[in-house]
Amino acid sequence: MRSTTIFIFLCFCQTLCSAQKLEMNLDSIHPVIKFDQHGDSIRKYFSNTFYSHNSRFLEQNNLLISAFYSNKLAVNYNHVLEKIPQLKTYSNKRSEVYAQAADSYAGVYAVPIFDSTGIVVTVNGINAQNAHRYQFRVLENNEKVVLPWTTPKVFAKAYWMTKIADSTKIDDFTAYLGQFKGAYGKALTFEVRQTDQPDRIKTSLSAYWVKWQPRVVGVFTFSQLPEFLNIFKEQWKDERKNGKSVDWSKDSTFLKLKKEFRYNENNLIFYLDDIIKSKNIIEYNLVKGTDSTGWAVNDFDFNLVWLKNLSPGKYELLIRYSVQRMHICKYTFTIHPAWYQTVWAKTGLVLLCLLAIGFIILLRRSAKQAEKLKAQDTLKQLVQTELKSIRSQFNPHFVFNALSSIQGLITKNDSENASRYLIEFSNLMRESLKATNNEFVSISSEVRILENYLNLERLRFGFSYEIACSSQIDANAIEIPSLFLQPLVENAVKHGISSLQEQGKLKVSFDKVNNDMSVQVRDNGRGFDQNNQFKGFGLQLTKERIKLLNQTLHEQQIEFSVNRIQNETQVTIYFKNWLI
Repeated sequence: MRSTTIFIFLCFCQTLCSAQKLEMNLDSIHPVIKFDQHGDSIRKYFSNTFYSHNSRFLEQNNLLISAFYSNKLAVNYNHVLEKIPQLKTYSNKRSEVYAQAADSYAGVYAVPIFDSTGIVVTVNGINAQNAHRYQFRVLENNEKVVLPWTTPKVFAKAYWMTKIADSTKIDDFTAYLGQFKGAYGKALTFEVRQTDQPDRIKTSLSAYWVKWQPRVVGVFTFSQLPEFLNIFKEQWKDERKNGKSVDWSKDSTFLKLKKEFRYNENNLIFYLDDIIKSKNIIEYNLVKGTDSTGWAVNDFDFNLVWLKNLSPGKYELLIRYSVQRMHICKYTFTIHPAWYQTVWAKTGLVLLCLLAIGFIILLRRSAKQAEKLKAQDTLKQLVQTELKSIRSQFNPHFVFNALSSIQGLITKNDSENASRYLIEFSNLMRESLKATNNEFVSISSEVRILENYLNLERLRFGFSYEIACSSQIDANAIEIPSLFLQPLVENAVKHGISSLQEQGKLKVSFDKVNNDMSVQVRDNGRGFDQNNQFKGFGLQLTKERIKLLNQTLHEQQIEFSVNRIQNETQVTIYFKNWLI
């Protein structure tokens, strides 16, 4: 958006300047010329060029024509013809000898005009008393008469002390021809003649409106300040060496145009060719990609632009004179970044920082996780120790009950059943010892232990039993805590169906409920006292074991319940999420 605005503004300025027309103010004196009694204001605001066709212009009747124009911007006075060759086209030369004032142009050729102030023209030697003897006219490009022969009518205080009108006294007044403004690229020539010699031009002076823009003649880095100061002194000292005028702007030793700079060469001085009397004359705009500083007034009253602390990148420096904003100098240059300023280095640094931060976060999380795992491991070891302690109590319990049963058979002199009981007892002990070494066993292994136990007890009490496993459950793949059901089955036999003898019935079933597994132990015994249902040793061990197992099993939990339903005691163990 900013670039578009600048472009439109420049086009508008160019249209205005291109449309600038000839202006002539012949009737009123410029305020600075009119009210300046000593020439101080004139010298402050104007440069002055004078010229006479006769080298002895101070003598009587040799008219001296003078031009006053803005001094804010000037081209090297001694080399202006090389820089603006169009000035030679409008030569007023009538003699080989002519004079030139300091800090101004020679009137033998056209005077370059750069701004809209234009030019004020006066003629020493013409006053109110003798004006009727003279006429002046104005030509455009030496071809078109824009003001025909006219008698001077306005007079101002004389700037130059001459004795032209009267050799016995200094000229107090001078003829004021007017203030003129021309179009850029065109020239105005002011000619003066005597009325009694109409074919002879007494004196003349030309002005050429120059289309002009800044020109960069050298670029200096901060480390090259000594070279810059040397060339700066060259600009202001006497240019004549060995009788010849030397143009400082062509010094190839100190003045070099450079467009590539290192990352530490980011303070640059752009040196211009022209003479600047006010910092308001130079305006610049620094463009980098889509960003720009916008047009700003220069910081110095000299012909230089100093840019400081530039970041790496490609730049376009736009420079213009405020008196001709439509003509812009463009100077492109690049400041290369250091390796650590490149995109790759910055990207790598960001990634490295992110990795470092991620690594620190990972270390902290790992440390916390390690502490958590250590605490969990400690808890797990404690729970496992307690579980092993509880499981170790099953074996004495089995042995005690089995030996009691064998003792009862021996007491009854039932040696055959006692022998069979011992065989079943040995199988039970072998299976239970295997199960004791494992925290979890398959359902099929647990069922074998139950069958061995129930076969032993059936020899004593004569009851019947059934163990059923749903076809949806893989008994060889699914595991449950080892010796988990035996205390429950034992409790059902001892406290439920043992007194019923052959009438006693026991059923153990494994069923699938969604992702859960339900295990039920049912018997048709006399039931239980609600207030004393968990006082049996086997049930107490099972209850404690479930509590410890639930501390180590997070996603899987075990629920335990005992109910009396339709004259049956029903113990239900619910294994949640056991079949996922």
